[in-house]
Amino acid sequence: MNIWRTIGRWFGYDMFRLERQARIETHLAALLPKLGVNVVVDAGANTGQYARSLRRLGYHGRIVSYEPLDSVHGQLARAAQADAQWTTRRLALGASGGNATIRMSPDTSWSSMRGFSAFGSRRFAEQDCNAVEEAIEVVRLDADLPELIADITEPRIYLKMDTQGFDLEVFKGASGLLDRIVALQAEVAFQQIYEGAPGYREALATFEEAGFAVTGMFPVKRDRKSLRMIEMDCVMRRVETD
Repeated sequence: MNIWRTIGRWFGYDMFRLERQARIETHLAALLPKLGVNVVVDAGANTGQYARSLRRLGYHGRIVSYEPLDSVHGQLARAAQADAQWTTRRLALGASGGNATIRMSPDTSWSSMRGFSAFGSRRFAEQDCNAVEEAIEVVRLDADLPELIADITEPRIYLKMDTQGFDLEVFKGASGLLDRIVALQAEVAFQQIYEGAPGYREALATFEEAGFAVTGMFPVKRDRKSLRMIEMDCVMRRVETD
């Protein structure tokens, strides 16, 4: 064993060559230009962390970020203010338009239109018991996005979904745009944190049936005691774009 790896393990670290496990950022840096992506839909944008990471990767195309929480969207809008290619919407995406209630957790990135499951409430109690409700507006992506990108002759869309158990509803609401979506990213659950959220088998089957194939899986949450995976980011591309 390499001496530096041995020393690292003594101090609780592991070392490995970068090519052994690509980070999602490295993956996207290769995938987005390969597919000619010129529109990124950022569903569940929070304060704009994802969009800012894309800019650091060198993506200069259109970004449309959706964030329904009022106070959080305010931070998102300020982050996007100086970027002419970054649009923000104080809306949630779903399978149908209308009004809904979202439970805002202390860490707002955990906020969801679904309640916590028994597992989620037990494992992440602080995000569940201190959540407060907020009224929000929901729209379908295929009803809201076309006008926002009407100036793009041939939109090639990357649909990123991080909506805490609601990704399949977002995907249903994008059905009118499927011919324009060349790739997607969804958070798939191996253990459901949210009540009624689909498991990874259902999610993958849904996306595969729509013509997408997996290009990468990247850990999001893991149970440190059991080492069981909780959630992973799954990146997929449309098969016929090969």
